[in-house]
Amino acid sequence: MKINFSYRPDIDGMRAIAVLLVILYHADFTFMTGGYVGVDVFFVLSGFLITLGIDKEMNNNSFSFGKFYLTRIRRIIPVLVFIMLIVTIPAYFILFSDDLESYSRTLIHTILSTNNIHLWINNGDYFAGNSELKPFLHTWSLSVEEQFYFLWPILLLFLHRKLSLQKRLVFIILFLILGVVLSVYLTNTNPNLAYFLLPARIFELTIGACLAMFWGKLPVFTRNTNHILSIIGLTIILIPAVVLNKSSLFPGLNAILPCIGTALLIFTGKEEDNKGIVNKLLFNKSLVLIGLTSYSMYLWHWPIFVFIKYLGINLDGYIRILSLLLIFALSYFSWRFVEQPFRKKYKYNFKKTLLYIFLPSLSAIALIYAVIDSKDGFPERFPELSEFTPKTNYPNKVRKQCFDKFRIGNCEDCFLGVKKDSLDGMLIGDSFANHTAAFLDVLAKDAELYIHDSAAGGYPLMNGLNKDGSAHYPKQYAIERLNYAKKFKNIFISANWEGLSEPENKATYLSTIKTLGELVKTGKKIIIFEALRKTTEMNLHRAKLVKAKIPVYFSEKNFSIPEYKRPDNYIIYEIKREFPSIIIINLNDVMCENGNCEIELNNTIIYRNSDHLNTSGARLLGEAYLKKHNNPLKI
Repeated sequence: MKINFSYRPDIDGMRAIAVLLVILYHADFTFMTGGYVGVDVFFVLSGFLITLGIDKEMNNNSFSFGKFYLTRIRRIIPVLVFIMLIVTIPAYFILFSDDLESYSRTLIHTILSTNNIHLWINNGDYFAGNSELKPFLHTWSLSVEEQFYFLWPILLLFLHRKLSLQKRLVFIILFLILGVVLSVYLTNTNPNLAYFLLPARIFELTIGACLAMFWGKLPVFTRNTNHILSIIGLTIILIPAVVLNKSSLFPGLNAILPCIGTALLIFTGKEEDNKGIVNKLLFNKSLVLIGLTSYSMYLWHWPIFVFIKYLGINLDGYIRILSLLLIFALSYFSWRFVEQPFRKKYKYNFKKTLLYIFLPSLSAIALIYAVIDSKDGFPERFPELSEFTPKTNYPNKVRKQCFDKFRIGNCEDCFLGVKKDSLDGMLIGDSFANHTAAFLDVLAKDAELYIHDSAAGGYPLMNGLNKDGSAHYPKQYAIERLNYAKKFKNIFISANWEGLSEPENKATYLSTIKTLGELVKTGKKIIIFEALRKTTEMNLHRAKLVKAKIPVYFSEKNFSIPEYKRPDNYIIYEIKREFPSIIIINLNDVMCENGNCEIELNNTIIYRNSDHLNTSGARLLGEAYLKKHNNPLKI
């Protein structure tokens, strides 16, 4: 199959549309609520251009993995590392220690092409509020593309060696259909996984790849037909960009329209003499320049927006205009003086490219990560925020030997209160049990009790369940933990009760009520800890800014939380109704008054994140509880 393809300025125009959609969305323009579809435009363009080149070379028996990856390294690494190094300078001065540690991890995962996996595992939601505080959140899409670059040439080579052209085309169509089905399924069953990982995105790249593999067989349409198709293509890119929003299921079905629209625009620019009207408009020099600088622009824009928001500055008015101008200026600079030289001037062979570009880049980023991680994010930069030093004050770090270890009976390492010859009780639950440990420790010492604790994420009382009632986690740990707890007079339980009361967790909700009923029948003394009201990541962040005495640009200094009403089906209400013998220790009794809940005690912010306590905060909360109430553990 003979493929004729030369540089097309309109494809750079499409890149301009893609990057502008993303930037306008991230700049919080209210009319661009679904601008994240610009990433999907990039995916289709990448799938098309990469496959077109590989397929052509394989047809001519001239394909080389070394040459392919050499081109990718030159294209991706130099400017990426340059921007990461530059951004690290303000990051050191601006980011708090825990955020700087998190930042360093995204750096190393970005250079390793695994940032999408890292973000999915550790955060899980691209649209969560705390995403506004992560300078390299956006490189998840770069990781998706790079993973595609690792896998796709191998698959294409296999197809070329094993299948005829006709069978290859049939395969790519079936592969595309399978990718769409998989994306729709994953988006509906595990939306966070679908958003970040390649399996749910591969159909977007495959749409471009399919177009490339059929390139020489595509029909030639009249100029008027191409005009109409190009208008349709642009329209079905722009409509999702203004109609979709953060709550829309994505990718799945909602990603199909912008992907098809991109494919249509690629197709309608195929013939030089009868290009679609939109393709002609995309030849505009300003759009082409934006397209040429789009990679740099994509890399620069998000860190700049993050730093602005991190300092508590609203991204609107003249601040938004100045930030956009800065993005354009920096992008042109890095394209002109970093991207272009490494693509056209410093054209080393594969071995020298590894030695002179890739390995030094990897070493530099690894060194930054190692230094920041070993220094715990340099917490001494903000001495007023000692409560946010992870290794000394985050329960998952302080009691790491007791959390997510799935161990039972290791009382020497995991005990609360006063050590005695025999245990008086056991604390069980999920991450909320882990952060409640310091609170319970205060009460247990006052009551002279010896308590063992064992907690693991996703195990509120037993194990978490899927919607259909099947176990989401292994049952054995939950069963053994509960049986061990039954040996003692007191059983303490703490969990994410609000999360458990959400509709999607109904199976776990009912299982918890059933298990509590069985425990009550045993005559054990059951004590449940009701967690504090949730705050927001941004509210907590602004409180940290004020406490650290950083100049801020917002007037509101009251960071208390409204004592919002829990839902009618809130599980604690149900427990009180069904099991009056169960003791409920409500942490809100200390922090909430007159409809508002404070987030500080004794000039210490007690939250670690939006819904978890830090260790010093939990301890202060325990001391305050004893001053305000009788110790319920002495009853």
